[in-house]
Amino acid sequence: MIHREISDKKFHINSLDGLRGFAALIVVFSHTSNSGMFFIPFLDLRGIGKSGVFLFFLLSSFLLTLPLLHKGKDILTISAMSHYWQRRFFRIYPLYTLYLLLGLISSFVISRYLGMPDIGVPFFLDFPGFVNHFLLLEGKGVTWSIAVEFKFYFILPLLVIITVFIRSYGFLSVILFFIVLIICSQIISPQHDSLTNDSRLLPYMPIFIIGVLLAVLQDYIHNSQSNEIVVKICRHLGYIGLVGVVAMTPLVISLFGNRVPNNYLHKEFILYSILWSFVLLSSINYKGLIRKFFTLPILRFYGALSFSLYLFHPIFLNIIKRLEINGYASFWLVLLSSTIAAYFSFKIIEEPASKYGAIDPPPPDRTGS
Repeated sequence: MIHREISDKKFHINSLDGLRGFAALIVVFSHTSNSGMFFIPFLDLRGIGKSGVFLFFLLSSFLLTLPLLHKGKDILTISAMSHYWQRRFFRIYPLYTLYLLLGLISSFVISRYLGMPDIGVPFFLDFPGFVNHFLLLEGKGVTWSIAVEFKFYFILPLLVIITVFIRSYGFLSVILFFIVLIICSQIISPQHDSLTNDSRLLPYMPIFIIGVLLAVLQDYIHNSQSNEIVVKICRHLGYIGLVGVVAMTPLVISLFGNRVPNNYLHKEFILYSILWSFVLLSSINYKGLIRKFFTLPILRFYGALSFSLYLFHPIFLNIIKRLEINGYASFWLVLLSSTIAAYFSFKIIEEPASKYGAIDPPPPDRTGS
């Protein structure tokens, strides 16, 4: 089994590895279905990709918040912030930069030597475009979500330190604070006004806010004396969440009426976040079918490869399309080739790079010296 540094090791949760792998596969299944490639005959999963991306956002927010909560007020020390930013930078930017360089170089070569302008792999990218992507100002293809998530990293420490302060007034105060934050974000940038593949952070803030709240809630559950009650609640919430997410797929909605467009519910950020939150809490706190499913080795394997798989699968999808390989074999060719590329990307780029930020900082000096 290969492992991926999502958060600090002492906060590692196996079921969330699988949940992250599931999110990556949701995106792959959606994109292949959009191109008429189905992994099971007649199972058209068009339009579910956004659900997977929203789950990515929720997981990242949750997993990054947990260790910061335990640092408390110490998260604003130079040592803690240095550690935080090393982990975030080396987790994302080495592979992301190489991915952008691939687009820049391939665009130049294809234009210069093949006489085909505005074409690149994974997409056309000139130097100004490269700079804009590197600075998170633009997001072609699947890179829009990277721009969104990395911008959130700047806000998270401040959000956590405010949460730590408010938590001293009771858990209900924290809930009220986050409800107010979500309402404010919707007043400033309503979810239904967001653009397709919007690389701005603000429209998606409710997802990240809910992820932070989930981490606070999980910390509360962990220290609660009423674990049996919590387990029963989480059991039912998990199934409600799964049924809700499935019910929101265009395929299922279309079974009960006229066919709806693929993007029919793409802007229901808050509803998706709540439903996935139920699944997340259940997979952590209830030892049942949901946890067993998300701890399957195959899902945890894809959880480790999720970032690379997310980036590289569109390349192989376009190659298979250009080769005009039809039938159900096309899906499996996309998945197999993407998995192989993601594995080598993880081993050669992601894993070595993540080790640069994986060393824990020394504890803060409390001697007053």
